Amino acid sequence: MPDNITPPNYTSNNLDINFGEEIKVEESGFAFRPISGFELEIDGSVYMYSEDGNLEICLMGGELPEETSITELNDDLAAEFMENFDNYDLFDAGTDTIQGITGFLNDVQFFNAEEEGFGRTLICAPQRHQYFFILMIASSEYWQRQGDTIFNALKSRIRFHPQFTVEIEEMDLIDHPDLTVETYESISLEEEFVLRIEKGDVSLLLAARSQAADVKITLLDIYSPDGDQLYHYPPASGQFVSQISDRPVVSTDGEICVFFPRNNQQRLQSGEYRFAFSTETGAPLQEIQVIIRAGRALEVQAIDLNFYAAIEEEHFTDPDHLNAFESNIRKALNNRFAPVNLTVGEIEFYHPPPDELAAFTTVNMDSDLSDCSYMITETVNNARALNIGLVDQLVHGDPPVTADSQAVSSGSPGMIMAPASPHACIVIGWSALEGNPDKLADAIIEQLIIFSGIETKDTLQEGVPLALNHEIAWRLRRHPIFYDVD
Repeated sequence: MPDNITPPNYTSNNLDINFGEEIKVEESGFAFRPISGFELEIDGSVYMYSEDGNLEICLMGGELPEETSITELNDDLAAEFMENFDNYDLFDAGTDTIQGITGFLNDVQFFNAEEEGFGRTLICAPQRHQYFFILMIASSEYWQRQGDTIFNALKSRIRFHPQFTVEIEEMDLIDHPDLTVETYESISLEEEFVLRIEKGDVSLLLAARSQAADVKITLLDIYSPDGDQLYHYPPASGQFVSQISDRPVVSTDGEICVFFPRNNQQRLQSGEYRFAFSTETGAPLQEIQVIIRAGRALEVQAIDLNFYAAIEEEHFTDPDHLNAFESNIRKALNNRFAPVNLTVGEIEFYHPPPDELAAFTTVNMDSDLSDCSYMITETVNNARALNIGLVDQLVHGDPPVTADSQAVSSGSPGMIMAPASPHACIVIGWSALEGNPDKLADAIIEQLIIFSGIETKDTLQEGVPLALNHEIAWRLRRHPIFYDVD
């Protein structure tokens, strides 16, 4: 806020706030619990207010149009709500999370009939093409005494559902005839999930998602069609047996991913694979998404790249600079790909809206990767590609310090062709690699191998950096992220 404006004196008083039963606003993609004793109006959006008129709350959700900045949408929705006030201002207040999803905060100051008041807005995108918006305002005294506490208490009782999840378009499947993409919703934990593999299928990429992003989800068992136990991990005993992962498959960000086969001795059998999962809350899975690739993958295999440039350098928006960058990185990658019959396909560039750029130029490897993944998947058009976030700097820890690593994957394995996933990108610190296409290419390849989730320990020498060889390339070729060159 400007120096001449006194911000609200936020407090953290433990007030006696009671909430009613959850109400689901189906058409708006969220559910909430109303504050007991408040007046309530629901008509697509939600309006709550205290009987004394000191506190007003608005909750809204809906479809987020293509190429719409949620920060601009925040300003538009706030303006619509505040149109009858004498004067108001919004002030950037950073970011906050709601149900594990990062959103953008604004502080509000308003004047109405010579009365001063304060408030806050938060907007986020819980799913691709879906937004959620909350605005809360109060008289100055009320806000300073308890506004912040009520805002956080209400925010913690919001739950999203994917009302506006975008399905894989039919044209996508026409463009990728070697892929079968299926999404199964509301999967009970009481029964095994059964997936049928057909003759000719060569690889399987699966993502299981819990109903909330902050709910722990665990893979318990996988059995092959011939009854072979590919994976077993009962958390209570800690026993771990696996042919699909080097460690238990557990996630606290609402999604776990599986890729199979991992090495040249494994193969995908025709028949029924059986999976078992658990969630921390015992609630059913929201969905399981499956991508199965068919074909022999004997010809040259290509991979497309999406670069998401969250870099505070003006020349990264200059077409001539981007053309030169594309040419240099394509050459550097193909020098490494060509000996193992791989090649770079299409390269696309994307940029965050200018008012969102500052939030993503520095990425904390411990806390920000899922947010980067969501932001990128909301932006790109080509879903069968390696998403590469270029940021100014990678940090880790709290307080953050500069990371030793120059690149990191948001998942191993990661997920592709998903409307929203916390594991759908790799992120590279541009400041450490700027001006060196060869080092950038090596970093991309190393993270591609990690992202693909294939086994590498039997093909690498101790102390040698992760890089392509014929064995690793053979495993990559079956992954759904690659495709046959026509």
